Amino acid sequence: MTFTTVFGAPGAGKTTVLKSKFEAALADGLGANDILVIAASREAANDLRDELALKLQAATSGDLARTLNSCAFEILLERAAAQGSRMPELISGSEQDRILAEIIESHLDDDLEQAGWPKHINKQVVALNGFRSELRDLISISLEHGVDPDELRGIGLQFGRAEWVASADWFDEYLVSVGAFENRFDSAMLLREAISILKTYKWPQRLLDLKLILVDDAQELTPAASDFIAVLASKGASLVLLGDPDSSTLGFRAADPRAMANLADRVAGIQGKKVDIEVLDASLMERAEAISAALGRVSAQIDTARAGRQRKALVASKPDAETVIGRVFNQPQEELAWLGRSLREAHLYDGIAWNEMAVVARSRAALEQLSAALAYESVPLQIVGSQSPLRDEFGSRVLLRLAQACFSSEAIQIEQAIEFFSSPLCGLDSLGLRRLRRALRREELQNEGLRNSDELIVELFNAEGSIATVASQEGKRVDAFLKLYFEARKIAGDDSASIEDLLWHIWNTSNLEKSWRETARGVGEVAVQANRNLDAVVALFAAANRYVERNPGADPRLFVNQQLALGLPEDTLALNNQSADLVSLVTPSGLIGRRFKLVALPQLIEGVWPNLRPRSSLLGATALDALKSGRVDDPNELKRSELPDELRMLYKSVGAASQKILVSVANSEDTQTSQFVNLLLGGVPEPISHSTAALSLRGMAGSLRRRLATSTVESETDSLALGLARLASAGVAGAHPDSWYGMLPLSTIEPLTDLQDPEAQVYVRPSQLESFLKCPLHWFLGAHGGSDYTFSANLGTLLHKSFELATEINEDALWQLVDSKWHTLKFESDWLEQAGRRRAKKMIANMVQYIREFESAGGQVIGREVNFEFDLGRARVRGQVDRLELYPDGRVMIVDLKTGAKDFTKDEAQNHAQLGLYQLGFENGAFSHLDGLSKAETLGGAKLLLVGSKLAERTQDSIATDEFAKEKFEQMVASATTGMAMTDHVFVAQVGSHCTNENEFGSCKLHLTKAVSFGG
Repeated sequence: MTFTTVFGAPGAGKTTVLKSKFEAALADGLGANDILVIAASREAANDLRDELALKLQAATSGDLARTLNSCAFEILLERAAAQGSRMPELISGSEQDRILAEIIESHLDDDLEQAGWPKHINKQVVALNGFRSELRDLISISLEHGVDPDELRGIGLQFGRAEWVASADWFDEYLVSVGAFENRFDSAMLLREAISILKTYKWPQRLLDLKLILVDDAQELTPAASDFIAVLASKGASLVLLGDPDSSTLGFRAADPRAMANLADRVAGIQGKKVDIEVLDASLMERAEAISAALGRVSAQIDTARAGRQRKALVASKPDAETVIGRVFNQPQEELAWLGRSLREAHLYDGIAWNEMAVVARSRAALEQLSAALAYESVPLQIVGSQSPLRDEFGSRVLLRLAQACFSSEAIQIEQAIEFFSSPLCGLDSLGLRRLRRALRREELQNEGLRNSDELIVELFNAEGSIATVASQEGKRVDAFLKLYFEARKIAGDDSASIEDLLWHIWNTSNLEKSWRETARGVGEVAVQANRNLDAVVALFAAANRYVERNPGADPRLFVNQQLALGLPEDTLALNNQSADLVSLVTPSGLIGRRFKLVALPQLIEGVWPNLRPRSSLLGATALDALKSGRVDDPNELKRSELPDELRMLYKSVGAASQKILVSVANSEDTQTSQFVNLLLGGVPEPISHSTAALSLRGMAGSLRRRLATSTVESETDSLALGLARLASAGVAGAHPDSWYGMLPLSTIEPLTDLQDPEAQVYVRPSQLESFLKCPLHWFLGAHGGSDYTFSANLGTLLHKSFELATEINEDALWQLVDSKWHTLKFESDWLEQAGRRRAKKMIANMVQYIREFESAGGQVIGREVNFEFDLGRARVRGQVDRLELYPDGRVMIVDLKTGAKDFTKDEAQNHAQLGLYQLGFENGAFSHLDGLSKAETLGGAKLLLVGSKLAERTQDSIATDEFAKEKFEQMVASATTGMAMTDHVFVAQVGSHCTNENEFGSCKLHLTKAVSFGG
């Protein structure tokens, strides 16, 4: 029986020594079942298991390498089988978070101060995600050290920590919730339960036969893990602990860098033995000297944690700018572009395989940002480990949301309908949705219906086959989706069907697997997202399978609701795929058991890495850990710095590299270069700019195009054109001139209306005439599908309708008409809706004031929302007038209600084309069909009724007595008729007066950009 600690710097061969000791034990006569090999993570255990199996070349009764949790689970499994009890179940971190969220929510209405919570922890604080995270940390630390709620309460009373006393009650509720089902544990509870079984129950025979325990990466041992190993070694097995305290990355999980030395001393002391200490020689290291020197500078800032001699291997050397490469950039985009190019250069020029590179970031959120940026630079990559909760992953969320709708008894709302139609299950984009709305509305009007497009879309979910009459492409897509939906509802209503059946029907019927799989084969941000979608769907089905196996006959609704409530990602059970030719994006803890030729450390920003904000400062989980681990005698006197843990994570990241390290940061007004940059490089480089083209086929195409546009040397332009031709023949996006801006010919220059045909007419609407005169191209875009209804336009429609239908002249009556259709409006936030209501009520007040003044003057309305039509030359004018008013003196005034905020001047009203066209309609007998209008009445003119801000009237003089004004408006119509017909083969854009006019901001449909391609 021996007890050994093996210390070695990163890359010194600790895992190699472990394998050597394994082989030596076999050579000494031990069997594979007499040896227990422990790795720090599932991924590391998988790799180590395979390597040991290749060396053994023989059958075994179990895995040759495993994690401690796996070993503990086996103990619980054997006990459950012996007692005939329920099989053990391990809950995930996301499930733990959900349980705590439910416990906190149940106490939100309690008097927290009366429950013992300090005054600064009030209802608002408790409801924060950060509080739940701290509570989870406190419970995890308690479980790691074997502290139960009563002991936590006692410690809190002893040291005056009111937050611990109050937390103990919720800790107790947590244990009850987890233990609501027999044999249900979280990770820390699992180890503690296994320890309890070994101390009080019959040992499994395999553990009794153990002769040697080998523990790799022992610097990552948590308190519960150390206690478990101590119990395993108590029956006489030899113990070998291998690691490097400087590389500890799991400090946030209570891992203690001193765990190796402390555990070895404890176990050896019980047996009356001494600990043998081995320090690996530097000659075993395979690493560039410059990286070793950087490791030496980092380790010099870290306490030795009862070790230190392994640092002798980190020999100093002269700075090598080719090995440890550092850059400081002026802009974050430049840093990411440089990083992408550097990774591609290492692959193409230095021959480093993609899977031999890693990009390390301090947090998961940073990895998400880096993933999108590097994918844009055509770097093939994968984020290692769990990513986001299934509810937040695009691929799985669409399935969960539709499954939830299928189980729900509530009617589909318009927001859900739009979400489903816009999802990949249906595949409509914004233009497709607009076309669908128009098609439904057209059929409704043909059937003399009054429902708006929102109501019609919602109605599609109430009856099968309701979309069958819409023969457009959008109609076919919606029809296919609705068939999927109604069939899914039938499955959801079948008590014999499981959640797997429902999800499989949705997935299999949608045909997403084929399209996403093909997209995922490429390189770039779209391919990365497609891969992520597929991973999320696989993870969803795996979760559904576990749910069905663990809860036979359980309500599938519960699974869907749970997944939509989980706020943390579940740990992935996928096998290692290190053979995939992809760059690994990892956090420092993801480097356990892994090494790479190249490691990149981007975004080294002070406050991000190192992140020196105190951990668990609210509930004091770190203080409890320090007290129970013996680092302090009084938790109130703890003076903790987060820098040592941050340095150890940096040390782990640098130590994972063997050939090259890339260090970078963007130094801007909002960020500060990390102190780690100076530590790694021996100084901080001057900020630079990076403008070199991306080292990818797409980047090369862009570079060649730019040079082609600016070059004046004929031989060079020929060479550039030939290069683009070669890229185009290879199918590189952007290389072929057909895709260049301004290079394609016009699709057609045929007129919209052939005025050579004597029967042809141009249809002119008064509301569009003003738009055409302002900017012909703007009119064309808006009149042929480019328009979009804004909130103001929709509100104006409601006010016009109330203006037409009002029978009582008071604000309440008009508001009731508007409020009855208010649900059809869309707002981005509640405060915008509230502002819209205030604005609408103000306009109603203006309208009521005008109507009362009009009636007091003896006026009479002879027409509301009057449709009219007449011919004027080659134009067929169609429109609708808001009001025609008859005054006691026989004058008829045409009124156009304006609900916008624009305040027209008197001159603008005199030349207003829309009012002029209304007057021409009157003069041409377009309103002669109205009752109450006789030949005795004369046209008194037209006016704009402005209610958008202040009530105002802007009058246009009558054209009946002004021949010049009449001729002016007739010429406007004649000119617009020719222009709308497109007789000149073009539509002119009034750039100066409209497109770039600041007063027209937001109304122009054009995005003006400078030419980016050479057009000859």
